[in-house]
Amino acid sequence: MIISACNETIALTEKKSEFPTKAYKLNENGSVHSTSIDIEDFESSENCKSCHEDHYKEWSESMHAYAMKDPVFFSGWNGEQQKRHETGERFCIQCHNPVAFVSGVDLSGFLTAEDLEASDHPQSIKEGIGCAVCHSMTELSPSIHTEDIIAANAKYFMNPGEGVYYGSIENPVENDYHASEYNPAFPRSEACLPCHDITIRGVEAEITFTEWNRIPGLAMGNLLSCQECHMPVTTRPAAKDGPERVVHRHTFVGVDLDLTRPAEENPQIDEVKSLLENAVELNFGWPNDSFTATVQQGDSLYIPITITSLTAHSLPSGVSFAREAWIELTVRDTDESLLFQSGLVATDTSALDLLDSNLVLFTSTLFDENGEETGSVTDVHSMENNSLLAFSKQFRQYLFPLPIDYSGELSVHARMLFRSFKPASLSSHPDLLKNLPIIEMESISETISVTPL
Repeated sequence: MIISACNETIALTEKKSEFPTKAYKLNENGSVHSTSIDIEDFESSENCKSCHEDHYKEWSESMHAYAMKDPVFFSGWNGEQQKRHETGERFCIQCHNPVAFVSGVDLSGFLTAEDLEASDHPQSIKEGIGCAVCHSMTELSPSIHTEDIIAANAKYFMNPGEGVYYGSIENPVENDYHASEYNPAFPRSEACLPCHDITIRGVEAEITFTEWNRIPGLAMGNLLSCQECHMPVTTRPAAKDGPERVVHRHTFVGVDLDLTRPAEENPQIDEVKSLLENAVELNFGWPNDSFTATVQQGDSLYIPITITSLTAHSLPSGVSFAREAWIELTVRDTDESLLFQSGLVATDTSALDLLDSNLVLFTSTLFDENGEETGSVTDVHSMENNSLLAFSKQFRQYLFPLPIDYSGELSVHARMLFRSFKPASLSSHPDLLKNLPIIEMESISETISVTPL
């Protein structure tokens, strides 16, 4: 790779490869100065449907297909353009619309997804992250690092428009529509770069790949790659009339959902729930501190809990500053009266009580140049990250006095809960907030006997 030091352009794709790569150059504001990639080089994903029906259906229900339909994205994107007239449009588009980014198509002026859909732009622009984006990839990209100017600088290595699509199948079947080539880069976690690893002003703002990469046993052997969880394998033909194969599903399942509809109507809800349900484990007790099943009347109740991550990156990850994972703990008597609670919310959209000293909450917080909390990732100057680290354990405890006159049974119930947005993050989108679900990741219960004095 050659990075030019001249003031006008920064060469980002002049990299030799065993596969050809089309080059583009950006100016200091992250806009295309020159490019050999034309918008017509990218086919619509609709063109893939007739031969790859299953892959197409999975993609169409995924958040990749939602990249340029999400009202939350459009709000943030338009806000960024207002704050940073020179760089804001490109900075967000570099990941949400790589086709527009590398071909230099300016998308400023679209306030909503409906505006974009009604435009004359080709479908490959309107669909955000379509099939041709990934399957034109010839080499792995690095992470995105940007300083105070907040200019786009994503490095894509692509060869679109040449009738060749690349993928992870080593012996693709010939067809009359396009040539197919095996690319060993596709099974690697780095294939999810540059978009899933971003630092801003040196702050690790969204670093899902780095979190995984910091575990030597995983990174060195590409073990538990992103694709294993987010593109799980199945057996079926890769294309119509093709042989049965082990192929990756194109669900790209994560923790986000299309909030324009109720969760139960979302085609990915069951897969999102399954992903989260397999992400963490709860146990009463610590390694050297067991949970006691009997206490005396008038004593304090002591509840130790071990939280174990089963996930190869932090939890929450990605835009962790927008997400919440927490422990809801309740203690009830035999009449189901609530004696103690922490992390209990009235509805899925109720805010957590952040003044609760017992609250076990996994999230992160961004701070701007004045040290004030901010919801804008591009305004970040520092960050407090309280996510649960990959494959880590945390030990938490609850201690509270029992009613002096109570004896009998107590039921202790603990749940690990998750929601993809803090309710305050969706305050400007009440229509989306009403569809925000809380998902139960893990649940454990225990009974305690309170013996009379």
